[in-house]
Amino acid sequence: MANKTATVVVDAEKVQSLTAREEERFRASRRKSDELWRKARASSPRGVPSSFQDSPPQPIFIEYGRGSRIWDVDGNEYVDFHNGFGVMVVGHAHPLIVDAVSKRVARGSHFAQPVADDAIVAEELAKRF
Repeated sequence: MANKTATVVVDAEKVQSLTAREEERFRASRRKSDELWRKARASSPRGVPSSFQDSPPQPIFIEYGRGSRIWDVDGNEYVDFHNGFGVMVVGHAHPLIVDAVSKRVARGSHFAQPVADDAIVAEELAKRF
């Protein structure tokens, strides 16, 4: 039995037209993000803290998160599939984490010197990993 390969013809103009339309819809609902991005480009390379955040058609500036969801500065809601930097474990703004961090910040947040809690954190990390 011979292998048959289907030929798929992609209409490049149609793809470009659809992409342009969807990018415009995207931008139209994220005008504050665009404004922040334009302003940030004057003082920050590519207008974002990390190059991976500068993806077409424009970066999205996040305002806050709760649990597994985040909201941008334009009010758009997303499920946070990125879950970076520990959020995957407890979600955004977990009440116990907010309480612990608030108490620590009220006492000072960075001294460039050791604090007693360093050993507690190190012990917990050693237990887990």
